[in-house]
Amino acid sequence: MTFRTREFFHAGVVTALIGLLSACGQTAPEPSLDAEAIIIGAGISGLSAAVEMGRAGVDVLLVDMNSVPGGHAVMAGGFAIVDTPVQEQAGFEDSPDLAFEDWQEWTVDGDPEWTRFYAENSREMIYDWAEEMGAGWVRVADGYENSVPRFHFSEHGAMDFVYALVTTALRLPNVSFLYNQRVDHLTVEDGRVAGVEVVDLRTNATKILTGEHMLLATGGFEGNLERVLANWMPDLPKPDRLLIGASRHARGLGLDLATDAGADLTRINQHYIYTNGIVNINEPDSELAVTAANGLSMWVNTNGERFTNETGRDKDILVDLLDQEMATYWAIFDETSRDGISMRGVEWINTPTDGHPLLDDSKITSKAETIEELAELIRIPAEALANSVERFNVMVENGKDSEFGRFTRKEDAPPQIAVPPFYAIQFFPMTRKSMGGVSIDMDGHALDATGEVIPGLYAIGELTGSVGINGSHGMDGMFLGPAVITGRVAGQTIVASYPGKDATHASLTSWMKEPLPDPDTWQASLTAAELDTLLATPREGYWHFEISHEMVLERQYQCTDCHSAEVPFFLVNNRASKLAQAEVCSTCHGRR
Repeated sequence: MTFRTREFFHAGVVTALIGLLSACGQTAPEPSLDAEAIIIGAGISGLSAAVEMGRAGVDVLLVDMNSVPGGHAVMAGGFAIVDTPVQEQAGFEDSPDLAFEDWQEWTVDGDPEWTRFYAENSREMIYDWAEEMGAGWVRVADGYENSVPRFHFSEHGAMDFVYALVTTALRLPNVSFLYNQRVDHLTVEDGRVAGVEVVDLRTNATKILTGEHMLLATGGFEGNLERVLANWMPDLPKPDRLLIGASRHARGLGLDLATDAGADLTRINQHYIYTNGIVNINEPDSELAVTAANGLSMWVNTNGERFTNETGRDKDILVDLLDQEMATYWAIFDETSRDGISMRGVEWINTPTDGHPLLDDSKITSKAETIEELAELIRIPAEALANSVERFNVMVENGKDSEFGRFTRKEDAPPQIAVPPFYAIQFFPMTRKSMGGVSIDMDGHALDATGEVIPGLYAIGELTGSVGINGSHGMDGMFLGPAVITGRVAGQTIVASYPGKDATHASLTSWMKEPLPDPDTWQASLTAAELDTLLATPREGYWHFEISHEMVLERQYQCTDCHSAEVPFFLVNNRASKLAQAEVCSTCHGRR
């Protein structure tokens, strides 16, 4: 019986049935499992674990709160990888030993065992694996933490990797997906985590799912400001205002599930905090942030004075920012540097509108014909700002930043701030990635406070704080990368527990025989007005549907840009349609 048609019974019903049979002198049947391995979270770590196990013949069920897989990784960038063909083609020599030394020096206290494992295995477990699934690599970028470039990118960022994982999983008949489900708690039987209780977000129905292995892949908790501030970094002051720069779903649910089952937490007060957050103009009254930058600007604090090297190391900028009287700053630039502004991190950033959605919004960007008028708009001392701009322009002319060492040659200096109109954008620190979480061993098992394995429970990805590899200072590509590796490691551990499994899974073509809608009779029947009415009332469990179709209306997409006989206007229940559905992710996420 497939997962789609299997009925689910509450644990109380099963218990009552067993008791009744025993009272009648009969032997109760063993309750059937919903899957051998249940993964909570269909992000990049959960998908990696699913593919690893699915290819080896393990029966896998992925459960997610969203209605699509991929998690936050669909909007992410690249992966840190060591000693690759892309590096070699670019003329860079790398080795696991060199990477280990670089990362241990940068992070100060990064976990040495996991760092060594990552350095030695990232080539095979990330780079080669991605290519095998059809996700190629196009370039490698530098970073302060690396003596040679190691930040690897596909053509469309992490979306290419996610797409490869999703389509591979859909071709495995023993991997199933269950969407729009919130996991409320783990069930424990005879000291072993044996199931999860889930609530359907669309129907509010509750059911118990049972399995031999439970993998938590729920991500970090940087979308929960209260939790972040309650576990703030002990060596840095708390900011006056902290924006949310992580997924709105990153609430820390997995931490609660794990600790309720007895798991220990480690490095929970370590976070990767970005310093370039601005208020989301679509939700200006919330703490939701947009990542923005202008590498040509000058930064000033509330006193109108420069306070840091604007192009320096992010970990140094964070310290400088939090040391200010108020943890905020303004990026100051002129008309010649207007085009230097860039944004990322929200769905609407590529919206084809007239002008600039950030610079032309007076709630976010202040604009004036003189520096003094600009200072008045942003309410900082006019004389101080004018003096800062004047000193900055003199240093640019001389080719040396004598205050913070941003540049030492004239050819490396940014433009002067001299051509009106002048601009100012206010920035705040923002949450981004958790660098602490559930404690696990080198096999992916969740551990209790004594270091003992919690039977049946695993944790992977950002939920583990990327296994401490980042230490006290985050690194480029060291969140996606550990997510893939920890997912695969836990998957391999579970596969090893089934020595009799047939590694040759069922035919990958059998699922293509499932019936599809008739393409000759299918037609797009929902008008823009009807869609607008449908979106007028938010519905629980429809977040992705709502955010994607709001973009459809705003960008004036046609229904046929995404829908077809294979992807109709209702829930698809066959693998071929799900694969076709994955193909249209690129409409919004730009995979192609």
